Amino acid sequence: MAYSKPYLPVPDQLALIKGRGMVISDDALAEVYLNRIGYYRLSGYWYPYRESQGSGASFIVGDRFRPDTKFSEIVELYVFDKKLRLLMMDVIERIEIALRVQITLELGKLGAQAHRDAQALHPNFQRASAPGSTESRHQKWLRLHDEAFARSKEEFAKHFKSKYTGEHPPIWIAAELWDFGAMSLLYSGMRKNGQLAVAQFFGVPSFQIMESWLHTLNVARNICAHHSRFWNKPTPVQPKWPTPAESPDLGHIATNVHALTRVYAIACMCAHFLKAINPNSSWLMRFKALAATFPSSSIVSIKSAGFPQDWDKANLWA
Repeated sequence: MAYSKPYLPVPDQLALIKGRGMVISDDALAEVYLNRIGYYRLSGYWYPYRESQGSGASFIVGDRFRPDTKFSEIVELYVFDKKLRLLMMDVIERIEIALRVQITLELGKLGAQAHRDAQALHPNFQRASAPGSTESRHQKWLRLHDEAFARSKEEFAKHFKSKYTGEHPPIWIAAELWDFGAMSLLYSGMRKNGQLAVAQFFGVPSFQIMESWLHTLNVARNICAHHSRFWNKPTPVQPKWPTPAESPDLGHIATNVHALTRVYAIACMCAHFLKAINPNSSWLMRFKALAATFPSSSIVSIKSAGFPQDWDKANLWA
């Protein structure tokens, strides 16, 4: 089916959503927000406010808004999500830096070029990067790493390239160019004893859980870095979770599938990591304070993001 929706200038966008039942108390201010944020971006926040019919496979979301849907509330939800993304980027940055150090220390024991040495990594890392590809996962990782180092304008990279022409940097220098995705992939390619040592540093009970968490956090980081809606977006894959016996502080959602596939589980991962990285961090209190500012609404609630009842009284957040 060909796309046929016409271009609409901002005044017509405003008329459209008013015609669908959205309450707008200040037309001029609403036009300012539509000009600054954009109709399409805001539509992700008003999606839960649209009327729906049916259930299961026959569930249909209509164009009309539920009664008492206020444009001002949509903007408040957008602002809350913006603050949430910034707070998550803050903690993920700390985790990224600490993770980089631990992977470097663990692989560095095996040699300055351990990240390039297939013998220092798990045999599974030599499997094809994609069906039919002649390039292994390790080879693809190295290629992307080397391309990043070749184009880097960082002073340390320029210095190394000028002083050691044609040589590869040791892991403790190379690691400075790894982003979260590169580290997550390299972690999955480490030998199991190395993976477990890194996981244990962060208090994660198994390398399988650690690998799952890193994948989830990488997706979350990319969502936040690209300023996409975050507050109630489901995770692509449910992360593995420790049992209450393995990690009592995380046990309050061990069987809560909704919590495990939304923002709340990601926040719990971050809080858990921080207890190893910086147990005196104020991030947990700032997260609780932000959650308390969730817009007052008769239509949506913070439960949509996986927050269980009395979550802030759980041991993890105490």
